[in-house]
Amino acid sequence: MNYRIFKWLGLVLILEAGLLHYIASQAASLRAAYLGYLLLGMFLGTLVAALGIYLHKAWGWLLGCFLGICSLVGYVWNSTAGLPLLAPVPWLYPYAIVASGAEALFILLSLLRPWRFTDRPLAGSSRFTLFVPSVLLVVGLIAIPAYKWDRFANEVGYHHHVGSLDVVCSTPLTSEAELEERYGVQVSLIALSMLDGVVDVRLKVLDPKKAESLLRDQAGLLVNQQFLVLAPHVHQHYRLKKDKIHNLFFPTVDKKIQTGSQVSLVFGSVRVEPVTVR
Repeated sequence: MNYRIFKWLGLVLILEAGLLHYIASQAASLRAAYLGYLLLGMFLGTLVAALGIYLHKAWGWLLGCFLGICSLVGYVWNSTAGLPLLAPVPWLYPYAIVASGAEALFILLSLLRPWRFTDRPLAGSSRFTLFVPSVLLVVGLIAIPAYKWDRFANEVGYHHHVGSLDVVCSTPLTSEAELEERYGVQVSLIALSMLDGVVDVRLKVLDPKKAESLLRDQAGLLVNQQFLVLAPHVHQHYRLKKDKIHNLFFPTVDKKIQTGSQVSLVFGSVRVEPVTVR
């Protein structure tokens, strides 16, 4: 069989997976620095694997399989038990689904051992001369739609949902100092209002870019480690501005939340250290 068909299919799959990991690395670094570095390392590894595949080397395919298996294991781990220092995330994350599909197809393709197929030999210099424009072409065909997808996801407000009570209670705490540094948000006030029928939460925006990635997630209140209250879902049609107040309102659930209650703000998979309701 001709190697070229398998070569180009393998290149597309491995580069697609690598690029999606690269695109997701910046957001992942906000959750944990080590996770961002892992995704970036995955991307660099796929470039090396792609070079080996293009040069008709078995190590290129084997490296791609190794990276794919590690990524799939990480995806399952991240969505079930949760990675170290992180709470589990939803399974249905667009980039993760597409990247995992590409990796699974690449692994299945590698089971055919395509490096054993025949290919017309090329001069050594020609191989490297053609590799660069070929990779740029494939990268462009994948990166442009991925970028458009990312813009669309942000525009329609793609966000993470608050997990179950057990999941939220087991989520590591984020200190107020870390909330300010990593997510650009400062808790200004959590108090009862409207005849004790509403919990008024006021957040000061310190860094709009960081805050946007947090505040687009579903918000909730963990009350006395006993029950969760979710904020009504409202589409945000305005841009966050530095030093401005962002308001959230939570029902007191038949006044079960009272002055002196201990509550933790929750945004998707982020749980802030408890504060006392005023």
